[in-house]
Amino acid sequence: MGERVQMKKELFAGMELFLGRKQLLCIGAGLILGIMGQVSQAMNSSQDSLERPGIGQEETRELLVEGLMEEEALPVEIDLSPRQYREEEALRVYEDILEELPGRILGENTSLMEIRQDLELMRELPEYGVSLEWKPENPELLDAKGRIQREALGDQPETMWLFLQMTDGHNPADYQFRICLMPEEESQQEKLAEGFQERLKEEDYDQRYSPVLTLPREYEGHSLSYKKVQEPVLPSAVFLGIAGALLLVVKERSDRQKQQQQRKRQLLSDYPELLTKMMIFLGAGMTVRTAWEQIAEDYHRLLGQKRREKRWVYEEMYETSCQMKRGVPEGQAFAEFGRRCSLPCYTKFAGYLEQSRKNGSKNLRELLRLEMEEAFEQRKHQARRLGEEASTKLLLPLFLMLGVVMIMVAVPAMLEFM
Repeated sequence: MGERVQMKKELFAGMELFLGRKQLLCIGAGLILGIMGQVSQAMNSSQDSLERPGIGQEETRELLVEGLMEEEALPVEIDLSPRQYREEEALRVYEDILEELPGRILGENTSLMEIRQDLELMRELPEYGVSLEWKPENPELLDAKGRIQREALGDQPETMWLFLQMTDGHNPADYQFRICLMPEEESQQEKLAEGFQERLKEEDYDQRYSPVLTLPREYEGHSLSYKKVQEPVLPSAVFLGIAGALLLVVKERSDRQKQQQQRKRQLLSDYPELLTKMMIFLGAGMTVRTAWEQIAEDYHRLLGQKRREKRWVYEEMYETSCQMKRGVPEGQAFAEFGRRCSLPCYTKFAGYLEQSRKNGSKNLRELLRLEMEEAFEQRKHQARRLGEEASTKLLLPLFLMLGVVMIMVAVPAMLEFM
């Protein structure tokens, strides 16, 4: 006995160490509540009757039938139909509905004998389990949903019967209401506007012989002034401003792309000339840096004298020359020159210069000569491509001129034939 108690203590001590005291209390409380609930459920589960759902409602119940089968309980489902009214009970319910129904269908109206707005004719009353079917005496003036047909109503009140059939599904009963449809009431402003329109017609008729229609300055105690109906300018101006801003952004982007394209073409066009100058100066015994600075200084001097137009490649060369004078290493300056030009040929050219700086300029002239031959070939291809693009752009004016000529020839011939 003592060993069993000791084992239980050790078991609880191990669980407490693993879970903790609060966790064990929660598990124990849940176990006790579950056992108590199961016992209560078993004691109260027996029943010999089922409570039906309310009027107009259906419900499915699940039961365990014991005693039908010897070994185990049989699970069954029972579809409970709603409770039905007896005839006298249904009539009492209908009478209760009739007392509150006029107030529920009025909507925004004040009385059934003064209906100016649509009625709210409901089809169901779920709280009573009753269905409603409406039949207006004159459906051309009022439909089954309670909507007034203004076009057919006209300007005179119309009195009619509104028939109703109520049923719970087994005990139908017919009723009727006396209603009066009224024409839509005009507001004071609408009446004033209509009267003023009539006054304008009278003034127009009275002044029919005058070249100018003098508008009334006063009407029923109101001082009048007139203005021309004009479209507001602000929305159009704001729209034009926004459109202009968007178009300006598009134009600036297009101009930048066009400028970049022109810069690229100019760089490609000037590449053979740059190689030629470098070969000449290197052949004269200059170093790479001296030749570079000489080309840049000559360009800058001629540009200042307005004897040369601006060329992008020499602008970049002058910038590189200034960098080297400020102490930037030659290799870094040449590499940045290639990146700024952003063309493969100039990147290759900068690589040749950097290679010659490290390994000597023994083979540089030969490399530049081969590069120059390739550059001239590319220049020829570029010129040929530009010529093809120009000829393509000329096709549209040519076709327009052809159309004009055909019209000039065809129209007189057709007129002569007719």
